[in-house]
Amino acid sequence: MTDFSDIYETDNGMTLPEGVHVFARKEALGNVAILEDSVTLHRIEPTDELPGAAIEKAAIAVVEIDSADPASLARLERLRAMRPGLPVIAGLEDAPVRTVRSLLRKGVSDVLELPFSSEELIAAIVDVARDTKPSSPAVPAKLAPVVAVLGAAGGVGATTVATQLATMLSSRFGEGARTALVDLSLQSGDAGAYLDQNPRMTISHLFDAIDKIDDELMRSVAVDCGDDLDLFAAPDDIDPIESASADAIARMIRETRKRYSAVVLDMPSTLPNWAMPILLSADEVVLVGVGRIAALRHVKRKLSLLQMLGRERQNISVVLNRIAGGLFKRSDVSQMEELLGYDVAQTLEEDTQLVEEAQLQGVSISTLQKRARLSRQIADLATSISAKIGKED
Repeated sequence: MTDFSDIYETDNGMTLPEGVHVFARKEALGNVAILEDSVTLHRIEPTDELPGAAIEKAAIAVVEIDSADPASLARLERLRAMRPGLPVIAGLEDAPVRTVRSLLRKGVSDVLELPFSSEELIAAIVDVARDTKPSSPAVPAKLAPVVAVLGAAGGVGATTVATQLATMLSSRFGEGARTALVDLSLQSGDAGAYLDQNPRMTISHLFDAIDKIDDELMRSVAVDCGDDLDLFAAPDDIDPIESASADAIARMIRETRKRYSAVVLDMPSTLPNWAMPILLSADEVVLVGVGRIAALRHVKRKLSLLQMLGRERQNISVVLNRIAGGLFKRSDVSQMEELLGYDVAQTLEEDTQLVEEAQLQGVSISTLQKRARLSRQIADLATSISAKIGKED
């Protein structure tokens, strides 16, 4: 990031830093075109993806936001996750006070009304530049891929799938690889219990120190569960699920990705607003439902939501859990695929006794019975996921 030592002087004596990028529709730019020699203009729609190369170079981002469009708000969340420290000036049409306050809480530096006025924009840029601490150019960190495990409804076994999948991923990433399992079921997280862990610290400690996260704090919160797996457990206290800061969650996930080979997120089945950009930006979404015809409507509803968010279907793995053994045939899976309009990536046989015993001991089911059908099915899922995110050796 620039240190703002190179500046542009305007006619009224104010100065602009280098590295200002403006992302807005032509109609929203107003008379800002007169600044094109000193700022970089990107004439794009409020839901278009922000160009990654421009974001990496930006010292200040000026972004048009459509507060009525979830895709536009999700784009802002992705920007905050990609560059947590980047100053952002938001532009909105007829911005209500509640929306402005929400944006400021999410870390937006200033909010301007559209269409932009060059004088107001210059003043906002100068103010933001003055308040921004100089920093050395950032070296892009290599970030681990993210697998978000989402239940089609409560009680379908998504946490079981997340914990068992996480225990098998590291071995597919090569020697020295380590996987992080982050329990984002903030009100009812059971990942710790399923791994027979009762951690002293949880992800709430990371939220409380979000500006001070370092290796020592991450090590303090991480719980070694064996199988080259660390757990970041859900908070002990039950707070309103929307009380979590979207910015803090995004930054926590980014810090985790810097330190691990893969990150598995156990998502809440009832999705708060902060979960939407996570599902959109994850490398792979594993959608878990129950393998019964009557239960497929829950899977179909979640698939529709993911499609509405703009999720690419090739990066969604549908997993049907608790399949009855014995006479279940490929023809039954084909019927379910036809009803869903999606391929089923993996079916998991119901083996309650094996799962419960593994959870009591806090180990993977393959540790107990490597040759069990369910163990082989989880292993197949892990292989499939690792191949899709391009990390299988």
